[in-house]
Order: sequence, then structure tokens, then C-alpha cells
Amino acid sequence: MPLFLPILEAGICALILVAPLPFGSVAPGGRLTLELMALTLTALWMFTATQSRVALPPRSVSFALLGLLAIAAIQLMPLGAGIVSALSPHAAALRQGLDPIPEPTLSLAAGATASALRTGAALVGILFVTTTVVAARGATRIALAALAASAFQGLYGLLVLASGHDRIWGVPKTAYLDSATGTFINRNHFAGFLAATLPLGVGLVIVSARRARDRSRAKGGLLRALGPEGSKTLLLGLLVLTGAAGLLLSFSRAGTALGLIAMAGTAGLLLSGKLSHRLIAIAIVVAIAAVPLLDLGADRLLARYESSGNDFWAAGGRAAVAEDTLGMIAAFPIAGVGFGAFTWAYPAFSSPEVRMHYAHAHEDLLQLAAEGGLPALALLAVVLVAVLRTLYRRLADTSDPVATGAGFGLTALLVHGLVDFNFHIPANAAIAAVLAGVLFGASWNSRN
Repeated sequence: MPLFLPILEAGICALILVAPLPFGSVAPGGRLTLELMALTLTALWMFTATQSRVALPPRSVSFALLGLLAIAAIQLMPLGAGIVSALSPHAAALRQGLDPIPEPTLSLAAGATASALRTGAALVGILFVTTTVVAARGATRIALAALAASAFQGLYGLLVLASGHDRIWGVPKTAYLDSATGTFINRNHFAGFLAATLPLGVGLVIVSARRARDRSRAKGGLLRALGPEGSKTLLLGLLVLTGAAGLLLSFSRAGTALGLIAMAGTAGLLLSGKLSHRLIAIAIVVAIAAVPLLDLGADRLLARYESSGNDFWAAGGRAAVAEDTLGMIAAFPIAGVGFGAFTWAYPAFSSPEVRMHYAHAHEDLLQLAAEGGLPALALLAVVLVAVLRTLYRRLADTSDPVATGAGFGLTALLVHGLVDFNFHIPANAAIAAVLAGVLFGASWNSRN
């Protein structure tokens, strides 16, 4: 085993724990910290790859991700006014009214695209490193770090909400004062992080429970099951309940629903026994996790679900933003407006009824197509096909509960991205890269 693999594993675990803490790493300092951690691990991984064979994601995924980074790099190049006008005539037209006229690049906001390129390179590195680590050392420690992070986020959010002391790290909260947000600014991104990580914790609990059961059978009954392995199972279960309680108190409609479905799906697929018994066990766990919700306002969560349609279709709401984004895609089909440049380009396409300034499309696929053009969307499709194929194989083979949990967690985050912008929150994008790496690493093991 290469010498640096334990260091890479420790680095990924540290990144999982650290990334959510500075408000989801959305501020420049937090984002830079995440990027430096990821790129340092990537450099060490590259050195390891020169010394011995390492596991890699599927070749199609590797080329597609490098292609996305190449698009961002091309968007930054000063190609000249003629080439930019040919590839992106709307970009040239939008620049004409500015004084001074910016350098002719395909990106309408070169600084934002440069930042997006750095973050994208960091995320690709996380995926490669995690794939290699999981193939060589398994995903147990990574899953434990994810569970610890989700339990801390859930507990921190619960305590802040229950105390009425609306501050995160001493900084006053200015939004979502009635919801748990952990160390995130937005309750939906807090819920997205928990929905992605908690299924890993469920997988860990089931691994530990299976070991406790096997040892009790081998060594003499129930008292053995309540020994070290049984105690470990109870502790891991408590961490899952803590994170789940925070998820419910986020009052995030999509995040809560997808998180609960992902956790229930993981447990339902991995638990043994009759279906009715599995459903009862899942219901009991959810009921226990919901105790703080019942005390702090279950009616508010129900009210938010009842208003879902009104919020989406309201004048100037997300449906209008999605329609405007489609117009942006039609205007920039080849090269996009530039990764990270949505917030600068959107005002030129905003409908009159949209009164707020939207920095994101609240739909990750649409925003990717708007920023990177249809070629970027095609490359992402290549990645998603490979992820779905790997996910199908992992769900068909339940011998690795942690990988199963990773599959459900990644699916929850992908679906959530259809109604929000979790993949533009660095901490959540990083955990998505880790989950994909867990899937690819486990799949690499099964093939080899």
C-alpha cells in the first residue's frame, strides 16, 4: 500500500469536517481554504500515482470533467473580438455599452470564471483522491467523518434555534431566523448537506449492527451484543438521530423530504426481515428524531409544504427565473456566459415581474447550461450516465452498506439540485465529489 494513502484519507476526512464550518465555504476565505486543502491533496495524489497504480473514476468521467475545466479555461482566454463575436455574438453586443470595453473573452465576468475554474479543479481533485482512497482502504473512515459532520451540524443548528440566540460563530443571522441552519447561511443548503451525509451514517450503523449480531451469535447471546460493538452501534445511531433532528428543524421542503427518503431508502434496502418490520423500524427512528420538531413547530413545516406551489409559480418567482434562464441559454448556446457569471448576465434577461436580484438560477442544470453552454451540458450528461450506472450496480449489491448510503446521499443532492443551487455551495459540491468517489472506488474494488 502506498505510503501516502493514509495521509490522503485523513485529508479527505478533515476536508469533510472543515468545509461546512465557515458558512458552507461560500465566503472567499472559506472557499480558498477548501481549494487549498483539495489542491494540496491532489498534488500528493499525483505524486502517489507516479509511484504505483491507483484506482481512477471511469475514463469517460475523467475526460468529461477535464473537458468542463477546459471550457472554463477557454472562456478566460483573450480570443480577440472577431472570434468572440463569431462564437458568442450576444457577449460582444453586451460589451458595447461599457466604458471602457472589457477584454474580449467568452466569459462576461472573467474574475468569476477564474474563481469557478479554481473551485472546479479542486472538486475534480477531491473526486480522484476519494476514488483512490476508497478503492485501497474502504470508505468506513470517510463515512464516519461525514456522520460526525452531519451530527455536529444538526446539533449546532438545533441549539441555536432552541436558544433564540440567532448567531453563527458570533455573527448575527440575517435570514432564516425561524429555522435551523447549522453553520450554513441558507436552510436549504444546510438540509442539502445533511441529506447527502446522513445516509452514509445509516450505512455505518447497519455495518456495526451486523458485526454486533454476528459476534453475539458466535460468542453467546445478547450480552455480547451489548459489548463494545453494540455500544458503538448505539453511539452511531445517536449521531444519526441528532443529524436527522437538525434536518427536520431546517424546515426545508425539498431538503427534508429528500433526506428522509434517502435515509429510509438506505435502511429499507439494507435491513433484513419482513418489509413491514423494516417500515416500523424506520418509522420509529423518524418519530424519535422528530421530538424536537414537535416542540419547536411541526405545524410550520406542514405549512411550508402547503405553500410550495404558490411560491414556485408566484409572479417573479422561480418559474419565471427558470424561463429567463432558458432565454439566456438560447442566447449563448455555444460558449455560455462564463462559469460563475450568471449573476452578472441575468439582469439582461430578467423578466419585468422579477423584482429580486437572483445570483443563481435555483436550478443547477439550467445554470450550468447558461454558464457553460450546451457543450458543458453534454459533458455533464456523460458524468451523470456513469454515476447512474455505478449507482445501479451499488444498489443491486448490498454487501457494502456505506457505498449504498453514498448512492442514496448523492441521489438526494442531485435531485435537490433541480430546485436549488447546492452544487454552487462549495461545501455541498465537495461532499458530492466525495460521495461520487466513494461510489467509483467501491465499484473499482468490485470489478478488480
